[in-house]
Amino acid sequence: MPLLRGIRNASYLALGNLMAQAIGLVGFAYIARVLGPHDYGTYLTVGAFVGMFDVLLLGGLNKVIIREGSQDVSSMHRSLEKTIAVRNVLSLLAVAVCIMSSFFTPYEIQTKLYIVLFSAQLAYTGVQGFLQTIYQATERMRYIAILSVANRTLSVGLSIAFLHFGFGLLALFLIALGSDLVTMLVTYRHSRMLVPFRFFSRIHLDKRLLKPAVVFSLLGFMAFFASKIDLLMISFLGMTRQVGVYGVAYKIAQQGEMLKNICSVAFFPILVKRFHKQAIDGATVIRYSALFFVAILVLSVAAFFAVPGAIAILFGPHYVESGAILRVLIFYLAFTWTTLPFTSLLQATGNERHLILPTLTLGGLNVALNYVLFLHYGLIGIAYSTLVVEFIGCALYSVVAYIVLKGQGHLV
Repeated sequence: MPLLRGIRNASYLALGNLMAQAIGLVGFAYIARVLGPHDYGTYLTVGAFVGMFDVLLLGGLNKVIIREGSQDVSSMHRSLEKTIAVRNVLSLLAVAVCIMSSFFTPYEIQTKLYIVLFSAQLAYTGVQGFLQTIYQATERMRYIAILSVANRTLSVGLSIAFLHFGFGLLALFLIALGSDLVTMLVTYRHSRMLVPFRFFSRIHLDKRLLKPAVVFSLLGFMAFFASKIDLLMISFLGMTRQVGVYGVAYKIAQQGEMLKNICSVAFFPILVKRFHKQAIDGATVIRYSALFFVAILVLSVAAFFAVPGAIAILFGPHYVESGAILRVLIFYLAFTWTTLPFTSLLQATGNERHLILPTLTLGGLNVALNYVLFLHYGLIGIAYSTLVVEFIGCALYSVVAYIVLKGQGHLV
């Protein structure tokens, strides 16, 4: 049964993510406590700045490869070999552009040097995401979960140990890069057992694969401005300490969105195969969307009352303001989960281009609101901006997706 396979895949990924996040939460709380808001703000600033250049990796290739591989796993190696050389070149380009851009930022020289070092993670992001398409297309999600837990265990364990013995930010960045390298090598060796392919292939510019990949990547870039630029804007508009304070609330809220993305990854191959056979009942999609909204809203209300005490216990008195921010921020999750069925169906049917205009609109709105509300309300203004943008995005994505899918006969 496709639904049962999707649930099983989501369960593997959810369990792996929960374990990884539980381990990460221990490290997250310990690192934030030991470093304090200023140094933790520097830590987050480096990660946010480097992450901005993910768009140059053309991550949309992953979605395209999964879509191709899900239809015919036996020929998936062709798609991999046609795109791996492009991905390798883009990884090097992303690292170079990130390093050069860092010199034009208002950051302290030490922060810039950290960015130069940590830019190497862009290469890991590109290759690891590429290799994981094999697990997704072949529906071997448990390996993604296992590798995620192993990576987090290694990284967090070493980070806590080195901080305990007096090491600082440099050690944390080196540990993260070393853990990623080990994970990538293990993934490479194992994934090739499922779908053998040549890693060092010639560059192929296959428009059939690259065109939708560019669309997916543009969506990812615009989505960065719509929902992930907050920490970066705070680092430009405010102080490093403020990045650390907001970052604690932001990182916790992001765990809910990560779970949503896991569900999207798990069900994507199933949806691709399903639409090759028959349409889906539109009323059922709406019911699932409403169910997500109600369930996440109820959880958010419950979390609202527990947040201040939990923040004080886990992170200490320096992060009291983080609790107030998180009490506002968590409610955006109800809106982002509501759109999950609609955006997943659009991508599974090759209609991702219809998400471009709504995402572009949301990106511009978020940047403008972040600027205005931060100046008027401080850090809590960034949380208000997120709520407004996600509410509008929920309406835009759902309406656009329903109209497009209904018009093409994918929904009945």
